[in-house]
Amino acid sequence: MLTRIQIKTLALISFAIFLTWLGGCGGLTPPGPAAAPQLSAEQHVRAGAAAAEKLVQILGGPYHDKRLAADLNRLAARQASRPLVIAVADRSAAELYALPGERIVMTRGLLAGLRSRAELDSLLRYAAQLAGNAYRARLPRGMVEAAGQVLSTTNPVFDPDAPEIRLARLVAREPCAQDCLAPVLVDPARAGTPGSPPLPESVRRLAGLQPGFELLASAREYEQREDQGKAIATYLQAAAITPDEPYLLGALGLAYLRAGQLQPARLHLQKAVELQPDYYRTLMGLGYLSLQQGKYQQANELLAESVRLLAVAENLFLLAEARENSGDAAGATALYRLVVEADRYGKLGRSAAERLAQTAGAQ
Repeated sequence: MLTRIQIKTLALISFAIFLTWLGGCGGLTPPGPAAAPQLSAEQHVRAGAAAAEKLVQILGGPYHDKRLAADLNRLAARQASRPLVIAVADRSAAELYALPGERIVMTRGLLAGLRSRAELDSLLRYAAQLAGNAYRARLPRGMVEAAGQVLSTTNPVFDPDAPEIRLARLVAREPCAQDCLAPVLVDPARAGTPGSPPLPESVRRLAGLQPGFELLASAREYEQREDQGKAIATYLQAAAITPDEPYLLGALGLAYLRAGQLQPARLHLQKAVELQPDYYRTLMGLGYLSLQQGKYQQANELLAESVRLLAVAENLFLLAEARENSGDAAGATALYRLVVEADRYGKLGRSAAERLAQTAGAQ
């Protein structure tokens, strides 16, 4: 077991690491092209489903309106010649992602910009076309290899380099946006053609959320200028005019955390997790707070769920620390080793290596 002084020292180190993570993470660089793998229809579905779950996490978590997803999938069934599965990611950028197995991930920002049912129908037809062509052309070799490995291996939950995560990250680098989407969206002059069916209410309401998310972008600019006061005030304004949006509440909670205000940070992160219990980032923030307060069982549960949704070096490191403080030396050691592998030349990797050296020296 660790002494009180050692626990305090480890907490200070993890706090610095966690604040570094809050500033953002890097991506992967895909290698050169290769022929698409020869997959059966069932294999396409399996690979696409596995990667889509991780892609939604990378993009901001699943949008919390279940009615929206149901409406989109119902309307897509009328527009597509083959079954199409649509997920909505809580992201403001207008983007569309095609995955194997007739799977599509759309962003909240893309749907918020639609002006008519004609545009939505056009978008759904185009999405079906993209999904039908996914993995039927030459692709970056990394995608080819990851797709095959998703199907050929049983991937451990704690692996931040699992094939489905690699595949999702590579797909995330290639969104259909702007010029790619322009040809399928209806001319604004014809967007409101008389007699055309209205947009579903679940889609229409997204446009009303835009002012709040625009304020969110402004708040982040203030943070980049290190003006924490204006940033938090703007986050609060965004949350006030757009209530019960977990992405905004989570962003506000993390901003309070970066400012060292732990009580309001917990309040807003807890509310975000209540509304959106399946987003790795807010669960990680709440788990970190529990860790700092010495609530190790709660921290273990929150951080383990965060890792299950999307294993990254940051939540693995925090989970290792929670287990170390709980007296689970073997579990902590295994996780620190994974962090070293995932971030060998980064701050987290070096810190994990130091923890391993300390553990070895104490034995």
